[in-house]
Amino acid sequence: MSKPNRNTKKAAQGKARPVAPKAKKTQVSKKVKSAPAKKTLPQKKPIPSKKPAPKKPAPKKVTKKAPPPKPAVKKPAAKATPPKKAAVAKPAPAPSKPAPKPVAKTAKTPVATKPTAAKPPAPKPAAAPAVAAKATAAPAPAPAKPAAAKATPAPAPAKPAPVPAVSAAKKPATAAPPVEVVAAPPPPPVKRVPAQPLPPPGPTKSGALFYDSHMHTPLCKHAWGEPEEYAQQAVKAGLKGIIFTCHCPMPNGFWPTVRMAESEFDTYLALVQRAADAFKGKLDIRLGIESEYFPGCEEYITALHQRADFHYVLGAVHWQAKEYLNKFETGTIENFRRTYFEHLAKSAESGLYDCLAHPDLVKNYHPDSWCFAIVKNTVSAVLDRIAATGVAMELNTSGLNKSYSEMNPGLEMLRMMADRKIPVVLGSDSHKAVRVGEHFVTALNHLTEAGYENVSHFLNRQRIDLKISDVLASLKKAADHNA
Repeated sequence: MSKPNRNTKKAAQGKARPVAPKAKKTQVSKKVKSAPAKKTLPQKKPIPSKKPAPKKPAPKKVTKKAPPPKPAVKKPAAKATPPKKAAVAKPAPAPSKPAPKPVAKTAKTPVATKPTAAKPPAPKPAAAPAVAAKATAAPAPAPAKPAAAKATPAPAPAKPAPVPAVSAAKKPATAAPPVEVVAAPPPPPVKRVPAQPLPPPGPTKSGALFYDSHMHTPLCKHAWGEPEEYAQQAVKAGLKGIIFTCHCPMPNGFWPTVRMAESEFDTYLALVQRAADAFKGKLDIRLGIESEYFPGCEEYITALHQRADFHYVLGAVHWQAKEYLNKFETGTIENFRRTYFEHLAKSAESGLYDCLAHPDLVKNYHPDSWCFAIVKNTVSAVLDRIAATGVAMELNTSGLNKSYSEMNPGLEMLRMMADRKIPVVLGSDSHKAVRVGEHFVTALNHLTEAGYENVSHFLNRQRIDLKISDVLASLKKAADHNA
């Protein structure tokens, strides 16, 4: 009976013995596991220090892209705030590349370089260095363009601008009184009439050589007949060509009953072009304008002259306008006439005109009291100023049909013009077709008597001088040929 007991004891002992070592093994394994855990703890300690820093979006990208500088991470962990300063100092990425700096600074440089890559997603920091970016970086010209666009329209009103100066001139138009006309808004631009080629120099087959450079259309509201009728009369008169110079539109309702309206300007261009096409090869028909001079309207007139290819711009001071009388008829008759001549000189000095129309028109103001000797000294000084500009003056034959029946100017003033070698252009100032070329032979004789040898006309705003003797011969020859 003892034997089985031994076996059982041995079995019990054998079972007990392996159990003990198993327990020991488990304890050892636990100790082994705890030992490496203790080693990893110092590595995990800096990790929680990093976690508060990556709360911001920018540092997260920095930590991800900066695995190499792990040994130096301890310092930036304490300096988690400086990345803000590095973001402010964004203009310094260029010097940071070539300059080798200590470890503390090198840790800052990757922070500065990486927010540069993060600039596109973060528009807020880009607002501060926008000024520096314009000067250094290439993408900055995009924001610089709107700044330049804002600066360019400023000179335009001075343009003009133009355009500067158009838009800029609209302001004075609103506050312009009807009597004292201030710079008015220039009219809207229109399609320019293409300039016709100039005719060959010299007389035509019929012998015609000269032009009548002043006539009107029904658009001025005090002329009769279509442009083709004026052209037909010019052929009979032995002329080579004519230039229509209808009264120009004016701003602020200035004397509207004697001129085309602003809305009729295109119609005027079309009328002249229609007549030119109808008489092509028979008569040279050109586009001109009788352009008003009134103080304060210079800007409007300047813009008006740019709206078409005018061959001839005739300046005119009309004392009859109510606006002119209301503003300048303040003293004696003689003083009013002196004011008129003063404005005649200013119109020449403005540089807006090729020629001055009917230069002594003011003698029809109280014609019974007109005496040239009273204003002669004034006229002499005015002619000196006009001669200095090189602007031509007109001998207007329609003066014979006015209240003071004499050409404009009279013979005495014409002599004074000849003494100063002021060029002269002939114009009939026709408001009816039958008056085209009227009294031209008499006018040419007056010029010869006053001391002139040449007479002029304009094409493409260039003066062409002809001998008076040749013009007289051409008028007779062409008239006989066309009779």
